[in-house]
Amino acid sequence: DTRKRTADSQTQQEPKKTKAEQPEAKKEQKKDEKKQEQPKQKAEKEQPGLTKTLPGGLEITDIEIGKGKKAKAGRRVKMLYRGRLLSGKVFDECKDRNKPFVFRLGVGEVIQGWDRGIVDMFVGGKRRLKIPAALAYGKKGAGKDIPPNSVLLFDVELLDCE
Repeated sequence: DTRKRTADSQTQQEPKKTKAEQPEAKKEQKKDEKKQEQPKQKAEKEQPGLTKTLPGGLEITDIEIGKGKKAKAGRRVKMLYRGRLLSGKVFDECKDRNKPFVFRLGVGEVIQGWDRGIVDMFVGGKRRLKIPAALAYGKKGAGKDIPPNSVLLFDVELLDCE
């Protein structure tokens, strides 16, 4: 009967793959899945407003993604910043574009929270850093403005890196 053969041909499946072919097919499928995930992950990294938490508790929120050079360990960076306590009290800032704060990234010239939190910024970018005490001034604090064990908030802008 023609109807029966048509129905049978519609329900036919692809021939089963041999054991040797199955791992190859799984590898191909995994590659395709990874390719689909990568653009999503990259887009998430570059979207302003997303907060990521690094080991040690450092929180980084990109406010604006820059389009210039990328800050890397060993480079001299020029920054504008405002530092606050969790209470909102400003303890230090550098707003004057004629006198930005300049330091070599990743070599210990600044608190660890900055050395870790500025890496991978692009010139023109703005970030908010929430730095736990252990990556800032710890149990000692700093002068009269930063008490011991203070979590610090910094709004930073990368003006240049060389």
